[in-house]
Amino acid sequence: VVLQVVAAYVIFTYFDYGSVGDFTTQQYIIYRDIMVMLLLGFGYLMTFLEKYGLGAVGFTMLLTVLNMECNLLMEGYFTNNFTISMDSIINAEFSAAALLISFGALIGRASPLMMVMISIVEALFYAINKVYIVFGHINAEDVGGTITIHMFGAYFGLACASTLGPLKKEFASNNSASRVSDVFSLIGTTLLWVYWPSFVGATETGVPANEMHCLNNTIMALIGSTGATFLLSQYLNEGKFDAVHVQNSTLAGGVAIGATARLAMGPGMAFLVGSLAGLVSVLGYFYSSPFLEANYNIFDTCGVGNLHGYPSVLGGLLSILLVYLNSDAEFLNYAVGSQSLMQLSAVVATLVVSIVTGLVSGLMFLRSGNYFDDVPDYDDAVWWTDVE
Repeated sequence: VVLQVVAAYVIFTYFDYGSVGDFTTQQYIIYRDIMVMLLLGFGYLMTFLEKYGLGAVGFTMLLTVLNMECNLLMEGYFTNNFTISMDSIINAEFSAAALLISFGALIGRASPLMMVMISIVEALFYAINKVYIVFGHINAEDVGGTITIHMFGAYFGLACASTLGPLKKEFASNNSASRVSDVFSLIGTTLLWVYWPSFVGATETGVPANEMHCLNNTIMALIGSTGATFLLSQYLNEGKFDAVHVQNSTLAGGVAIGATARLAMGPGMAFLVGSLAGLVSVLGYFYSSPFLEANYNIFDTCGVGNLHGYPSVLGGLLSILLVYLNSDAEFLNYAVGSQSLMQLSAVVATLVVSIVTGLVSGLMFLRSGNYFDDVPDYDDAVWWTDVE
């Protein structure tokens, strides 16, 4: 309530709309595509939890709009730009995407109130990392958010998840899927797959060459990660496919290509980046998730470390090489060699900022004492009426 009152006062007092000359229908189409990804793509992707479908879609809507609201205020203050435009709204969508990635690691275990608090503080830390560090002091190349969105959201969420501790045995059975919930989750996957190129190329609609590279490179990367996912999933499961791999790892190419999407790397390189990302993601689900649960009590509900974490690190590290190979790109901010160093700096800085701020946020807002000890995890009936 306090946030809504403060936000209403600040927006009413300090913000205004931009001029009509700054508006294009193409920007609205990009906004619409990304909103489909956020509300329907992310929302339905997380409905694989058999008893938490309402929470997956419903809380996704709540957290998306709340985080966008916070980002409009915070990035407006940090950039001294108090204009509500399609550009600022699309930037707010990017912030919400980072939050929903973090939500994937916490869904079903953190209460709605906890997630509201995480939504607010993550909007702040995301904006600081993006405005002041990655695109400010470092000035790295990251047009599609591999570093600023996927890496930050994944490791912020994993750090938060580490503070929740081990999963209570009596509620562990709720963390399960059914054939129906898996189909709904695959609907989210396909929506994300279709609209992902718009997400990566959202800021490049005014530059045809850059927009073309963003869209084509992303499509080729997604094709690569999808093929690699089906291939490795079948190999690891003795001839059968794992729905979790198909729901998630098929999208890993879109995660990894974002840092370098507007480079003229060619379809072969984009396909290779996506293929590597798909392989890394599947291996993460098969080996890393069980290892983290058994040895560090990190229960990553949706496996965001495997879909967004490892592929974003891969994409960030590959950007070191790719900006070197495409050093003549006019939009790069540094000379050959220096830009590669800045890419590495952005990866390291984002990992440090996301993990530290995620740990602090988790310790502050996810440690509930005894208040939620008896509340079942992964159960809609706790938070929604008329649920059997």
